[in-house]
Amino acid sequence: MDRGWYFRFAVVVGLGIYAALVFWPSLGGDEDAWYAPPSWVTSTFQRRIALGLDIQGGLRLMYEVEVEQAVEDRRDLRAQQMVERLCERFEHCSEDEHTTEQIEETRQEVRVSSVGRDGFRVTFTEASDISRLDRDLVNLFGDIAETGRTADSVTFVMDPQAMERLREQAVDQARETIAERIDGLGLREAGVMTREENIVVELPGATEEQFDQIRSVISRTARLEFKVVDDEATFLSSIEPPQGISRGTETVSAGEDHPSVQSIYLTASGEDARTRLQDYVASLVADGTIPDGREVLVGQADLGLDAEDLEEGETPQEVWRTYTVHSRADVTGDAIADAMVANDPQDGNPYVALTFDSSGADAFERLTSANVRRRMAIVLDDRVETAPVIQSRIGGGRASITLGRNEAYQSMLNEASDLVVVLRAGALPAPIRPANEQLIGPSLGADAVAQGIVGALVGIAIVLVFMALYYEVAGIVADVMVLLNVLFLLAILAAFEATLTLPGIAGIALTVGMAVDANVLITERMREELRLGKAPSSAVHLGFDKAFWSILDSQLTTLIAGVVLFQYGTGPIKGFAVTLMIGIVTSVFTGVFCSKVAFDWLVRGLKVTRLRVG
Repeated sequence: MDRGWYFRFAVVVGLGIYAALVFWPSLGGDEDAWYAPPSWVTSTFQRRIALGLDIQGGLRLMYEVEVEQAVEDRRDLRAQQMVERLCERFEHCSEDEHTTEQIEETRQEVRVSSVGRDGFRVTFTEASDISRLDRDLVNLFGDIAETGRTADSVTFVMDPQAMERLREQAVDQARETIAERIDGLGLREAGVMTREENIVVELPGATEEQFDQIRSVISRTARLEFKVVDDEATFLSSIEPPQGISRGTETVSAGEDHPSVQSIYLTASGEDARTRLQDYVASLVADGTIPDGREVLVGQADLGLDAEDLEEGETPQEVWRTYTVHSRADVTGDAIADAMVANDPQDGNPYVALTFDSSGADAFERLTSANVRRRMAIVLDDRVETAPVIQSRIGGGRASITLGRNEAYQSMLNEASDLVVVLRAGALPAPIRPANEQLIGPSLGADAVAQGIVGALVGIAIVLVFMALYYEVAGIVADVMVLLNVLFLLAILAAFEATLTLPGIAGIALTVGMAVDANVLITERMREELRLGKAPSSAVHLGFDKAFWSILDSQLTTLIAGVVLFQYGTGPIKGFAVTLMIGIVTSVFTGVFCSKVAFDWLVRGLKVTRLRVG
């Protein structure tokens, strides 16, 4: 026998042993079970086949992406960028730097207001300055168009086609962000898919106890902004807050030239304090009380209490307050390179340590350098987490977020850990709203998978018995190749940590039929050659040679169908398509290459004079 056969035989045996070791840990079971793998196998091959939601139960969550909010955010971004470009035209700013003070100086000469959901208007204090907003400046933005011009104002609207692309991108980016957050929680077997403007998240094996944490991490927008507090603003002094909301003052530093000023804020306490305060602030925005370039944000007030100060079972009353900030964010979460949980060396409480990328570090250094002795609000999802005073210029690209006022250590640690997950994954491009939530018990999945496995095993057994009885020795070879094909398929699924669903089990059963089909074509070709009086070795060679293209054509057409199903199908259909496509590849390999090695061993190694092919 030629030496090439020994090499091919070694390849088949080696791959078979390796595939068995890769798949073995996926069998699971107790350590005392007869099929349980030894420790060296589980430590070496750590990847497993994950069971789908329809098999082991879990959570199915559906979220609707509020894509119109993404459109409004893009409109606001373009409006802000327009002010920055005009700041350069007025020569208040340089091309590379736009400080808060320079932007505020520009806002004395130009005002930007929203028009509907997808438009904005630029109004000049001096009508003659409208010439600064020329066609060259507008052309810098490819997704806005001028729709009207008066003596002192220009109106713009977002391009409809660009906005449609933005909506599609918002859904795709939201799916990717949610998938990264789930990976950060260690739930790699979860499935995340899109259905029009909805995102469906399937979490196999998740329990009801994990539900709240998972839902909180997934739905958090995680929009992080660093904004300078305007403690010298006085417009809140002219309002009369409604019952339940009071006005207060505090002495703070508002810069090196104003080390002590009286800052005005609003406060509310009680269960719905935050909602009441936010609703009232929204009314102030609607009636124009809050001036252009300013925002009033809310944050939880620090009561100065520790968890140890409270009696057993007592919880501190929630108190919320407002901060007046400049609406422009000099640094955002897009500039974050890394986030991690750290412990304060003074009190031991956990906090989130941030590291900026190079451009973010430069921007943060400029922000702190220009606002020494002013407060800087760290804003997360429109909530002020903390507002420390900038004591000096901060270089090195590092910042921190303290969380969990008046909470126990474990509660603060959990909150910090969850925040790290969402900051590392990035902010959602638009808010998402729960549309449907289902907690699926494992009993239904267990019944279904039991029936599916029984059906698949019965089908495989019938095929194996038929092949052995009808094609005799060739049928036995085909049976061995079928089993080897299933082993390779399961090993590949385990290597990629694929999720096995009930449609996936159906795909495995179908793969068995396709694997047998290849062996039937080869065996029938060999049978024809033997009837013509050819020697067994020649019959084997010609049988494989003549059947190859027929096998390849039939498998290729099925592969194309699998690709189409994977591209356009939903979750269960994709599970079926994945096992189908992998099964086609392994079927061709075992049916052509491995089967040829087995027949060569029969006719050349054992030198059989009569090849039994039925």
